[in-house]
Amino acid sequence: TFHFTPVRKITMTKHYKTLFFLLAFASLSVWTIYAANNSAAQGAQPEWYSTDANGEPRIHLYFFGQRTCPHCWQAKRFMPGLKESLPWLEWQYLELRGNRANVDLYLSMAEQLGEDPPRSVPGFLFCETMMVGYGGDKTTGAKLKQKLEACYQQQLAKKVSPETLPETTP
Repeated sequence: TFHFTPVRKITMTKHYKTLFFLLAFASLSVWTIYAANNSAAQGAQPEWYSTDANGEPRIHLYFFGQRTCPHCWQAKRFMPGLKESLPWLEWQYLELRGNRANVDLYLSMAEQLGEDPPRSVPGFLFCETMMVGYGGDKTTGAKLKQKLEACYQQQLAKKVSPETLPETTP
């Protein structure tokens, strides 16, 4: 008699091995891509300052938040007015909810500044410093504006400091 069952078991076992190999390869590929992106985000240095076409300082602010956070909404409504009063400010909003790359960037930037991992939002990172939380426009908003203005003044002072002036011969 002919036994068909053992041949079928060998074929099914071969299919399972192939399937296992493909799943393992796919998992390894996804992990490799994630690890490469994660290490790139951690190693990247944020741009805190730049200059415009006229050589004037620009201050960069990174605003991390979540769309479900009421304090983030309040801060987000404050930002256009802040930008209007501080034309040298470059700011960007980075949504954390559903965006692992932004979460990794938030954690990495805080770590680079020597801060504990942030556990709340909104988070404002600028001028090599970090502020977390938002109590309102007249409190946190005013403090944020004050710190940004002080940072801008420091950058202006660097622009015209004796080290940056051209040498003159008597």
